Amino acid sequence: MNGGLHRSEWRGRGVWRYRADLAVPGDPVTLGEGGTPLIPWDRYLLKLEGAGPTGSFKDRGAATAITAARAAGAHTVVEDSSGNAGSAIAAYAAAAGLRARIFAPADIVEVKARTIEVLGAELIRVPGPRSAVTAATVAAAADVYDVGHARDDAFLEGTKTIAFELFEELGAELRDVVTPVGQGTVLIGLAMGFADLVAAGALPKPPRLYGVQSEACAPLVRGLPNFRPAPVTRQPTIADGISIPEPTRSERSYNAVRHSGGRWVTVAEREIESAWRGAAARGLLMEPTSAAALAAGERLDLPPGTVIIITGSGLKAIPRY
Repeated sequence: MNGGLHRSEWRGRGVWRYRADLAVPGDPVTLGEGGTPLIPWDRYLLKLEGAGPTGSFKDRGAATAITAARAAGAHTVVEDSSGNAGSAIAAYAAAAGLRARIFAPADIVEVKARTIEVLGAELIRVPGPRSAVTAATVAAAADVYDVGHARDDAFLEGTKTIAFELFEELGAELRDVVTPVGQGTVLIGLAMGFADLVAAGALPKPPRLYGVQSEACAPLVRGLPNFRPAPVTRQPTIADGISIPEPTRSERSYNAVRHSGGRWVTVAEREIESAWRGAAARGLLMEPTSAAALAAGERLDLPPGTVIIITGSGLKAIPRY
């Protein structure tokens, strides 16, 4: 951004309100993503990303990634996903008139698998570890356009708009933000957006960022002493969206937390499930992955006004309640 933002050109709502400050070529592909609610919850604030068109924050990144892909002349795109990114890429590819092939773990949650298929994408289930899904996608990308959210920087241009929205809503009162972390696309996007705001003089410093992982799969937390993901054996977890044993942008995730003065935390399955069911009992449906961040907020006892990113809608998890 060369030290500045084009805030005078921020118009409209949602992701493309910030068009002048997104490094994305081409005419926007949009389904109304972004502009999600920020609601009070006890002493915290919840950013409800499940309000997006396909029910997760991945809609923001899919909008910018598919916009860039279409501008580059792509006809077919590929993505590897445990579900949410696949659903979002399938939707935005359809909106752009592109074909999509989504590689997913063999044990993908069925409602997410069905969503991908309903949206017209080809779903390819890959047996074996999560790394096998990525390897299959990268191999396929030799002939088509790779919009993988763990590799495509255009995807991060979408997720950084969460930071811009939080700034416009809270200004200098924005001090602490908690998010679940798998591949780190929310965390890194937040760091990018806040860095732009600091460079432009809009914020004196970035808010503290807190990265949350499930104890069942916490390579970033366990590798923190060496700032390198630790080998983990993937265990069953209801927080499937962050069950990523080998995150690909680990250095950027570590830097995002370290440079903000935040911290990493793990939460146990019982804490995730308690937060998840407790929220539903009070009228708020969220994905179990999102409940990991809510559980972390409760454990850390963070200051009033802390923002917790609720990354996905509980409508994706109804059969699991």
